[in-house]
Amino acid sequence: MVYLEHFFEHPLNYITAFYTSEKVRIDSCPHCHSRRRLHLHGVYHRHVIWYEEIFFIPIQRHYCVHCGKTVSVLPSFCHPGFQLALPFLLELLWAFFNRIPSSCALTHQHRHFITRRFLLCLNRLIEFFRFCEDPLIVFPDFWHKKAIKLLEMVFSVGKPHIFAKRYYDHFKKGFMAH
Repeated sequence: MVYLEHFFEHPLNYITAFYTSEKVRIDSCPHCHSRRRLHLHGVYHRHVIWYEEIFFIPIQRHYCVHCGKTVSVLPSFCHPGFQLALPFLLELLWAFFNRIPSSCALTHQHRHFITRRFLLCLNRLIEFFRFCEDPLIVFPDFWHKKAIKLLEMVFSVGKPHIFAKRYYDHFKKGFMAH
């Protein structure tokens, strides 16, 4: 399971602070809801694609002694299940749906996968905004305009990590999870 935490907005700042600052402590298990603090259980590394750069960042793991499951503390600029950084991912979607030419180095298949996955998750995004913002929000019928309106609403929440954390806390999965 993943636990999203806001550290910094750029991977370089996160990497330098990871080794110098205090580690995040998780006081209750998200699996079994035990009130006993989870133990630090090591570190693994993952890739994050940040526009034209690729970073190899450390991810903290925790272990629950009651249920035996692990929890990873993922920085909020990452999206669970994707290597693309959240701000980059949202800008790619915005550029695609607004037909803005993109100069990113991603292949056509990769961009197609991202947009298709976003379109498959539109209904859950609508449910989130109707629950958290206004239950009477009206969305356009056409999928293209609906996607643009949803992206505008995502950007109106504030910084991408704020939206991602709120969404993850509500559904316990990323907004692009299928």
